[in-house]
Order: sequence, then structure tokens, then C-alpha cells
Amino acid sequence: MWKWAVPVSLFGLLLAGCAVVQERSADGAASAEDRPRILEMQPRIAEDEDLIYQVLLAEFAGSRGQVSTALDAYLKAMHLTDDPQIAARATRITMYANQDAKGLQAAERWVALDSETVAAWQAVGVFRLRDDDSKGAEDAFRQVIILMDDPGMAFAQLGTVLAGESNRRRALDTLQSLVEGYRDVPEAHLSYAQLALRTGNARRAIDAAEAGLKRIPDSRELAMLRAQALVEAGRVEAGVSALRALSEADPDDHDLRLYLARTLVRAGRSVEALSEFRRALRNDPENPDLLYATGILTLETGNVRDARQYFLQLNEQGRRLDDARFLLGQIAEDMDQSGEALDWYEKVEGDNFVAASVRRAILLGDMGRVAAARDEVRQLREEFPEEAVRSYLIEGEVLRRNEEFDAARDLYNEAIGRHPGNVDLLYGRALIAVYRGDVETAERDLRRVLEDEPDNANALNALGYTLVDLTDRYEEGFDLVRRAHALEPENAAILDSMGWAHFRLGNYEEALDYLERAFERMPDAEVAAHLGEVLWTMDRRDEAREIWRRGEELDAEHRTLRETLERLDP
Repeated sequence: MWKWAVPVSLFGLLLAGCAVVQERSADGAASAEDRPRILEMQPRIAEDEDLIYQVLLAEFAGSRGQVSTALDAYLKAMHLTDDPQIAARATRITMYANQDAKGLQAAERWVALDSETVAAWQAVGVFRLRDDDSKGAEDAFRQVIILMDDPGMAFAQLGTVLAGESNRRRALDTLQSLVEGYRDVPEAHLSYAQLALRTGNARRAIDAAEAGLKRIPDSRELAMLRAQALVEAGRVEAGVSALRALSEADPDDHDLRLYLARTLVRAGRSVEALSEFRRALRNDPENPDLLYATGILTLETGNVRDARQYFLQLNEQGRRLDDARFLLGQIAEDMDQSGEALDWYEKVEGDNFVAASVRRAILLGDMGRVAAARDEVRQLREEFPEEAVRSYLIEGEVLRRNEEFDAARDLYNEAIGRHPGNVDLLYGRALIAVYRGDVETAERDLRRVLEDEPDNANALNALGYTLVDLTDRYEEGFDLVRRAHALEPENAAILDSMGWAHFRLGNYEEALDYLERAFERMPDAEVAAHLGEVLWTMDRRDEAREIWRRGEELDAEHRTLRETLERLDP
């Protein structure tokens, strides 16, 4: 729903026209909904009256969301008057309606009526640019610069306008041509360099910034932009060195230090970035954004306890609470403080609420509080229906970890009944079937997944491993695992399956190679069980026992590891 202001020059005439409508409405002969029909009934015996009609028609159409009708009426009206406000209104509506051809017509009429208005020339420039008239666009934008009387401000404005154009290359070329006439204006080079960087032309951004610095060597903005462009162009060392030089020349410029820190983050140099953030934080210790960024980088560098202090400080300030509390929960988890983690997650209320609920459910499940975990997930499912599939998968995982396989099967049956054909749920049910020894169900579900996604490496691996581990269909299973390996050759789980398939086929050396690589990439109790069994079979029993010992350190209660030890080395 929109409304437009009535041009002042037509106010008196419009009052007369509106009086007729108000009279009819007061008599009950016509409602507001009938106004366009009433207007069509008005006699149009003079040009002024036709103008009134077109403006009123446009207003009523606009108020009812009929943009096309409103636009056509204003385009007609602008040729019936010399009032530039009508042409201005028509121009703005064409922009809203993305009617570029009509927009150029309206904008040029506006300029013809009022050649001293910056907005009119700017509109002409934009529409000419969209019409592939680069020369005409340059001429119009040059008028903008002249009329604004401040070339620096004009270039800053034009840079913003051109950044929104879909044909960015043409916009960039146009701005470059304009800069040629204003080489001594820092903002001209700066706007051009910024636009080049926004459009992914880091090389042109560097050239523009350097050209500007030759004319204005003290321009801090150009120097900073050049450094950023160097980083974007892959010349990270040069960019960081340039920023460091600027920072050393002005050590009290905290914004510049922060800019350097953020550039280091973008360049993937977290340790150096952290040092800069900490220096900036010393000058502004209560700044919540600095505290958050410093905490995140501290986490990335592995210093969990120090990171915790930054987030605790945010919590005490009452700033960025959602992020701080969620991260404090994660830190507590990493420190094996499950109760504290639950408390922090329970306090999360904002954008991280769903993620916090998920973590609470998993934690409760790992603590053996299965009923509480399921209640958490069910509540999540009720409050956020869009998270239903994800919540079922989490609930299923909680049940699997607690070896409640029948309950997990029933859950997946319910979930698939509500979301038939969902490959993630089918995959989840298949894994539960494997744990229950139900090879038939597992194979059926995994093959349904592969019908929809024949290159699903996880499904290929799961089905192949199941056939190798639980049946005598070793060759068939090995072919499936080999297909998965071709898709993801460095996947540790698939390397484990390749090793176990080779072992079942009697290829012990090949099995050992795959399983050693799998254990190196993913130290895991099940991989340890498989690797140890291969070593045991090859009569390398001390090595097997050492691998099993390492597996027990990882998860002493793992089913596969326990079964292997009881079977081979009780």
C-alpha cells in the first residue's frame, strides 16, 4: 500500500476535483472502492481537467497497489503540465516498477523541466547506463558533479549509486571515465577503487588506489583500500605490510588497528589478528564487539580458558548475550563440565536457541537422561516445525547412543510416516537396523536412498560395509565401498570400510594399509578394533594389544571393540 504527496502547484485544482468525489461519497452513492470508476465518469473538457483526472487516477491506483495503472497515469500527466514534480514522481515510480524504458522517458522529461536538480540528472544517468548508452550516462553523471558543487561528495554518491547496478563492468568503466576529469579529487579515486573492489576487480582497485596516492600521497582512505585490495588479490603479505606501516605511523588510530586485525582474520592469520585485537581491546576494554571477536580468535588458537573470560565479561555486561552464553556452553562441554554446559544452553533465547536445544538434548542423552533428552527434542519439534526432520535425527541418535534400538526403530518409523522418502531419515533407520542385526531392512532403506542419490558416498559406504560385515556377500559389498572411496578417497570412515572389506577377502596387507590410514585420520574405538584384529590375524599380537589399548582409552565401552576383545583376547 502506498501514497504519494500531491504536487503543491496542483493543490487548488485537486481540491476542486476531490470535492466532487467527497460529495458523491457523502451521499452514499459511491464508496472509496468506486473512486477510479467515478473518476472515469468525470467530464474531461479541458487540459487542466485531464491533468487532474490523471493525477487522481494515479493516486487512487497507487493506494490500491496498482502500480502499472499509476505509472501510466503519471506518464500521461507529466506531458500535460510543466510542473517538474509530476515528472519526478513518474521517474521514481518507474524505478520502483523496474520499467527502465519508461524511466528514461520520465527522467529526461524531468531534466527538461528542471535542469538544476541533481536527482533528475542522476536518474537520467542510471537509465541511460541501463540502455547501454555509456556516453549519455557519463554526460548525465558529469552534470551531477557540476551541480553538486562538491566533486568529492558527488563521487561518493555516484559510487554508491553505481554499486547497485547489475551490469557492474559497464558501471565501473563509466566511473573510470568520470575520474579522468577529476584526478586531483581523492574521493574520485576512492569511489572508483571501492567500486572495483565490490565488483571483484581487485587489480583495478589497486591501480585506482595507487593512481590516487600519486596525486594525494597522504590519503589514509586510499592507502587502506589499496592494502585491502592487495589482500583480495592474493598478495596478503604486501597488504598486511602496508597496513602495519600505516598503523605504526599512527599508533593512536584504534580504528586502523582494528581494520588491520580484521584484515588478518580474512587472510587466515588468526594468531597475529588476535594480538592486534588484544591491543585494541586495551584501549577500549568494554567494547562488546571487540570482546566477542577477541574471544572467538582466542578459541581458534586453542586457549579455551582465556576465551571463556571474554565471554563471561560479555555476559556480565549483558551484551551479545545469545552468542556469549551459547559459546560458554560449548566451552563447558569441551571442559567436560556437562552440568554447567546445560545451564548455559538453557539461558540461550535468541538466534542460537535451536542450536542450544540440540546441544542440550545430546548432552542429556550422553548423561543417560534419555527421557529428558527426548522431551527437549519433542518440544523443539513442536515449537519449530521446520526443524522436524533434524529433531527426529537427533532423537534417534540419542536412542542409538543409549542402545535403545527398538525405540529408535519405532521413532524412525513414525518420522518416515510423516516425511516419506526423506533420505536422511531412511539412512538413520538403516543404521538402527544394522545395530539390530536386521540386514534386510538396512539394505532396503539404503538402496532407496541410492535410488534418489546414486553418488551418496555415505549410503554406498554404509551398505557396502553392512554386506561385508554381516553377510558373506563380500565381493558385492566391496564394490559398493570402492565406489564410495572413489567419491571421497580421504574419508576416514570409508578407509576403515575399505580395510575391513580387504580383511574379509583375505587381503591382509591391503587391509592393514587402509586401516592404519583410517586410524591416523580418525582415532576411533571401532577402527582400533578392526586394525587390532588384522594385526592379530597377521600374528603381530603385541601391536594388536597396543592398538586395542588405545581404543579403550578412546571408548572402553564401544560395542565392536568389546566384542572383538572378548572373542580374540579375553
